Amino acid sequence: MFNALNFAASVLGLSLIVVGTLSSFAQADTTQPTHGLVGLRPLPRNDNDLKANHGGPWAGCPTYEQQKGNYPFVAANIDTVMGWQQGDFKTKLGFSEYYWGLSAERDTLDPKDNLLVKLIHDWEANGGEMGDILICREYDLAIHRGHKDAKPGPFKEDTRILYGDDVDRVRQLFKDGHAQGLLKHDNYRLIQMVQHPTFFADDPRVKPILDKMEGVCLEVHQFNRHWPLETGWSAPEKVVHGAKWTLAQGKDYIFYFGPIIWKCKEYHEFIERDWMEAYWKAGLPKHDPHMHYYLNLFPNGTGRGRPVGPETDPHSITGFTKWMIEQVKGIDDPNE
Repeated sequence: MFNALNFAASVLGLSLIVVGTLSSFAQADTTQPTHGLVGLRPLPRNDNDLKANHGGPWAGCPTYEQQKGNYPFVAANIDTVMGWQQGDFKTKLGFSEYYWGLSAERDTLDPKDNLLVKLIHDWEANGGEMGDILICREYDLAIHRGHKDAKPGPFKEDTRILYGDDVDRVRQLFKDGHAQGLLKHDNYRLIQMVQHPTFFADDPRVKPILDKMEGVCLEVHQFNRHWPLETGWSAPEKVVHGAKWTLAQGKDYIFYFGPIIWKCKEYHEFIERDWMEAYWKAGLPKHDPHMHYYLNLFPNGTGRGRPVGPETDPHSITGFTKWMIEQVKGIDDPNE
């Protein structure tokens, strides 16, 4: 029954699974964490990923498999990883993305046939722990990519936000999947992916839905409406407002950064670091146990030319990831 959904997963490019569970799994049990998690979505992982065409063809792009052994600091210190158990990464903690509301078939509440249950099951069967599930209704993109049955969420201002009943159904799905022996746990962390940086914080209609979930995730790209930083969709003051509101509710906030640009007319050296510094200067919490930084650094547009590694190259993806770990977690590479 699961096999029938494998093809759907690859077509949708849902990029799920990895290693993971609660934030506390990545921290020592006897200490109070002083910072959040740093996560990474490693793409392209290997030659199989080079068949993708998302933001341009991936054929010929550098892969993580080619950089095996060349990112030991990142491998040892990244907290959570998405989509790959075969890399050098030591963590068993992972995060995933999932789109609800693309079709009634995909949203089936029968755990044996549900794609989300399958993805969690497969990961746990390979020794991983599922952590943050970044979930949303991806209507705006899906409806233009052939998913004619996709339905938006309840708010036109941000169609990614789930219905409250959506959350209830997913929670029940976890319980039923656990009862049937398909899932290790009877509940998992649901993080609402949002489009708008502040709507969820400013409209009181959203809060009852978020109260059913563990946090909020905002994607911040260096492309399209997110450009330029100062006046774009994800201008620092707007992001800071949404993040601080989320933290004040006792929820987790995930700053999901990427894809990022490489050498083009808009590029300047270390522009990705400059953006992060601008967010921190504007007040985005850098060291808070509920403030997490996940890097969504897949090849897109000019970003397809950026090398994956080695991590000793500060311009590479693993080089940037290394810098983020050092900044957020306050640790240094002992080999330097």
